[in-house]
Amino acid sequence: MKARTITYAGILLATVSPAALAQETETVRSTTTMDRIVVSAGAEKVAIDTPQSVSVVDQEDLDTEQATTIGDAVTDLPGVKAVGSDRVLGESFNIRGFGAPESPADENRLIITVDGAQKFYEQYRMGSLFTDPELYKRIEVLRGPASSTLYGSGALAGAINLTTKDASDFLRDGEDYTLRQKLGFNSNRHGFLTSTIGAAEPVENFEVVGALNYRRSGSFEDGHGDEINGSAFRAESGLMKGKYTFGDDLQHEVKASYQLWHTDSSGQDYAQTGTSSGFGTIDREVTDQTMVFGYGYTPVDNDLIDADVTLSYTSSQNEQDNASSPGGSQIYDPITYDYEIWSLRAQNTASFVGDGYENFLTAGMEYVLQKRTADKESTTSFSGTNVSIHPGGEGDRIGVFAQNEFIWNDTLTLIPGIRVDWQELEPNDDVTGNRQDFQASAVSPKLAAMYKLNRNWGVFGSVAYTERMPVIDELYDGGSGNAQLGSEQSLNYEGGVSMTLDNVALERDALSAKGTVFLNKVNDLIERAARTAPYRNVGEAEIKGVELEASYNSDYFYSRAAYTMIRGEDTETDAHLDTIPADELVLTLGGRMPEYDLDFGWRGVFAREQTKFSSTFTTPSDGYVVHDVYVNWTPDEGYLKDAEFRFGVDNVMDKAYREFLANDQAKGRTFKLTLAKQF
Repeated sequence: MKARTITYAGILLATVSPAALAQETETVRSTTTMDRIVVSAGAEKVAIDTPQSVSVVDQEDLDTEQATTIGDAVTDLPGVKAVGSDRVLGESFNIRGFGAPESPADENRLIITVDGAQKFYEQYRMGSLFTDPELYKRIEVLRGPASSTLYGSGALAGAINLTTKDASDFLRDGEDYTLRQKLGFNSNRHGFLTSTIGAAEPVENFEVVGALNYRRSGSFEDGHGDEINGSAFRAESGLMKGKYTFGDDLQHEVKASYQLWHTDSSGQDYAQTGTSSGFGTIDREVTDQTMVFGYGYTPVDNDLIDADVTLSYTSSQNEQDNASSPGGSQIYDPITYDYEIWSLRAQNTASFVGDGYENFLTAGMEYVLQKRTADKESTTSFSGTNVSIHPGGEGDRIGVFAQNEFIWNDTLTLIPGIRVDWQELEPNDDVTGNRQDFQASAVSPKLAAMYKLNRNWGVFGSVAYTERMPVIDELYDGGSGNAQLGSEQSLNYEGGVSMTLDNVALERDALSAKGTVFLNKVNDLIERAARTAPYRNVGEAEIKGVELEASYNSDYFYSRAAYTMIRGEDTETDAHLDTIPADELVLTLGGRMPEYDLDFGWRGVFAREQTKFSSTFTTPSDGYVVHDVYVNWTPDEGYLKDAEFRFGVDNVMDKAYREFLANDQAKGRTFKLTLAKQF
């Protein structure tokens, strides 16, 4: 942006980069994890000063976590949980009580993007996102329906936005090329990672990065030492990404990227969202692709233009055959499941700066084409090629949106926004039962405000309304046959207090804290009583909660705390909702020895039992306490400069436990080691 920007969304739990702190010698205060810039919610802003709730996981967080899946990196953020299982093919997400394993209803309720490209996958006993955290440098989680303005009507839960690595993340001043090699190991069970990244700037203003990763693991063990059967995997992934800037004052930018993730396993457990031996095994090859092409135009002499056009394509494909339990169900036939999403998005941000105020108006439009197929290669169980529990179809959606951010005297921030979407769905020719095309529209207005009482304290609040239109699975599922579904409607209120203090206990230290309360009322919620029952709109649901977060930082010590409490019920029947996570407190205490380039810490997760649910298929979870420790050594000089040595122990006490919304026991004690060097 050409003018100074302020904030958009506000909660963050992650690690502070020691390197960044080492460069902070001329500042008057340390920065906390809540001071990071948010880039995916409109104009770039600082997280602590905003009306919406957001978390940012950066590269240092990902490296310290030594994550195997995206869920490893985000599941301890306020209001966010990974659900399903720890398997790379069995993980989905829950934000503020929305989200369950293998749930088609999560489509649109929780939006996932990679470099702006939309991702979604739904299949019985499978997860929803297939990728490797080693490809990414940043994850932003936006909570609540206010995300609908920029990402699509119906985002009742929010959005998870992943950003891949860039060449500029590795190239140092004056370098034309560089190479980084990373090796990772973990003890549960004998996990291994090799990652090679090459970055270059062959000509001025043109940069390119390539990454190639290979990851494998045996079947995990839980805290009892029991094997989580069928959780072994091996997967390859890669990334090619380039950017070229040109023109007067480098006002034009062209970028392109291609990402691939692939796994091919024989005799894999059919059920990936949790251990269920009754489903037997199957041979399965999963290929996930993401392609993004973009153009940006930002003339330095015209504040009214900051334009971006992005064309993207994503494909998540699962080809499976040779089931060990072929009888009685079409799910065991040789089938290729595929989701393809084409998206074209154009937006512009106009900046207005005057005496005592700043204004950023973002407006744009988006076209999304989704194709969902399930092609059977044989008819051993059922005639025809249709898979009734995974109906094929095509959906078109056009959306227009506008969001204005007005900042007066660096004190009052107002963010109104609105989005309107039009959708048309059409079943594939082989779909039986309901054959009607479906058209609908949805509107999503919001208003958010923040007022700084003084330099240390602020209050904020927002109200957001959104409508979620039915999706292909809900309309054309063989067990549904219901073309009369209406849209879900969500009205969300939230508010809270933020605090920032300097020089609290030590010179140049800082303490930031933020408390958020929310109430989300949902009418005509779409659900089904059982897998074979019809989808239907049901009465009223209410989800409310509290998110508290604090972050302290100094040159030698840091700490963080995040607490989440969520409650949800069907307000017509007083029945508890089945997707509400357990109350949880996450504490981190850490220290640094800058003279030795050392960073170390402890993290504790304290979760209550969860017995508040209604479904007979849901299993209660006991309360638990889990301890993790880590130490990072990143030498800043000498022969080992630009090397990394990271060691961690997850579940130090080898605790046997299961998170509520997880279908498997959690991993037992795990020793993790990463060695990396940039040349």
